[in-house]
Amino acid sequence: MTPLLIPYWAPKVVNVGPVPIDPWATLVLIGLVVGLEISRARGIKRGLEVPDIVDGAMFTVGMGFVVGHLVHVLAYNPDRLETDGIMSLVRVWQGFSSTGGFLGAIIGSVLFWRVIRPRDYWAHADTIMFAFPFSWVFGRLGCFAAHDHIGRSSDFFLAVNFPLPTGPRHDLGLYEALWTVVISAVFFAVDRKPRKGGFYVALWAFLYAPVRFVLDFLRNEDLDSADVRWAGLTPAQWGMILMFLAGALVAYQRRGAPESAGSSSAPASE
Repeated sequence: MTPLLIPYWAPKVVNVGPVPIDPWATLVLIGLVVGLEISRARGIKRGLEVPDIVDGAMFTVGMGFVVGHLVHVLAYNPDRLETDGIMSLVRVWQGFSSTGGFLGAIIGSVLFWRVIRPRDYWAHADTIMFAFPFSWVFGRLGCFAAHDHIGRSSDFFLAVNFPLPTGPRHDLGLYEALWTVVISAVFFAVDRKPRKGGFYVALWAFLYAPVRFVLDFLRNEDLDSADVRWAGLTPAQWGMILMFLAGALVAYQRRGAPESAGSSSAPASE
């Protein structure tokens, strides 16, 4: 019996005048708007200044894209430095590593709320972190729509029936999007009472990193798009180990902190 699989579709780009509209960029932009709106509404509810939330979120996202591209080149595609030189690092629209994006987001948030516009760091970071899973669902659906993360051959019912010679394979963008829906539901469910600053940062690390670590074992090793391996693990898997440990460190350091009051008038002093 032929296994029931998700039919393959080819990603299509629609040109609206001079502007190309592709499914990945469209879904990522939808995710960005959803995340911003949830962050803005949550900031208002907690007495934070909207400009601090919106500006900080945009700066954090921007740093995420920049560092995400740098990691995409340096960790996954170092050969681009030989062929394109420094321009391979400058063209931030040509490839993105989500693991590098998380690192860039950390750098961006620290720079913005500790240096550029000093505020209560954890109150602001947790505000946008709470919104992040709801946004990430759309980002990973964008990866699924573009088939950016083709995995190993499989007849699993959620596998995509790619045309030959590729054949049916896991599509990891879909799997991660589905798991992020679960994370979003957990965030929503536990948001019944005030939480200590850093709670959602740590919770994301605990829920996301182990599953992403396991999912990366499903990545293909036989196609041209195969990820590099360092000591048998992908760069993302090493990143997930660091993310989990960082989440544990945040949870440990913040265990005695008071519940976040969400006052934007308090400068960062932690």
